[in-house]
Amino acid sequence: MRSTRLLRAVAFAFCICCFCVAYAPSAAAGQERESSLGKIKRASSVFVDCSACPRALAKAGTTAERELTDWRRFRIVSDVRQADLVFLFGGNPYLGDYATRKGPDRRVVRIDATFLSVVDPHTGQELWGDSREWGSLRVAAATRSLIDALRRELESEARRWTVGDVFRCSGAAAYQAFAFLTPDAALAKGGAGVHSAEGDSAGLRISSADAPDFCRRAQLFTGADGRIAGFEVAASESDALDVADVLEQADRFQFTSGRDPRTQRVFFTAQTRDRSVTIEFEALGHRMVLTRVRYAY
Repeated sequence: MRSTRLLRAVAFAFCICCFCVAYAPSAAAGQERESSLGKIKRASSVFVDCSACPRALAKAGTTAERELTDWRRFRIVSDVRQADLVFLFGGNPYLGDYATRKGPDRRVVRIDATFLSVVDPHTGQELWGDSREWGSLRVAAATRSLIDALRRELESEARRWTVGDVFRCSGAAAYQAFAFLTPDAALAKGGAGVHSAEGDSAGLRISSADAPDFCRRAQLFTGADGRIAGFEVAASESDALDVADVLEQADRFQFTSGRDPRTQRVFFTAQTRDRSVTIEFEALGHRMVLTRVRYAY
């Protein structure tokens, strides 16, 4: 039985590799993105552009300015001509035309996702980009998550994780204490390391020095009943988990893959058979990179 499952996992891995070759950007594109981080590290001023942010999406601009002010890494300017970088927010993927387009972005915006592109205002090159499909009610939380992901990527050294590191978080006592509480009750637990900017209880952030290294910073999420159903760890490109390490333990997982119809990104997930842990990867060039791990109570 074990050999049969292992063969299936190997076959699945082969399909993933073929999928990446067929649909993912080239390896050169992945290397270009990595080298682009150097431009971001050398920058000192930013312009926050949320001109394509109708209705609830407008929160992205104001939230970004607060997060960048708290970060204190960049100086926020009001004139794009004085900016080294543009933090471009919107509800659609970036087209690469910031330096050449004339007039506003006139695409229809469905506020089910928040996109952030860090753009070179002189060339229009996207130096870094990511998105969160968290709906219109969680635009502020999505914005904070995106900036936090960029911050971690800029400030962290490369970290290589194992499946063992991932599973050690599933029983983290510091986070289990919030199982099935309401967001308000979680916020009321004094000294628990839970916080939410502007009372945004839809996406509570949590941190604990007592949690395993992989999940010392996480975000609580709620279920359909409005109670906290678990927590998730968002990974940056500096967080590496080898897909082969997951496939070696194929008996523990159920695998799925596909391509996001909006972003065109290839994804791959490994979910434990009891559905308590879900590991998500995304294609970058010809390799799969860790994007997040979700832990359900």
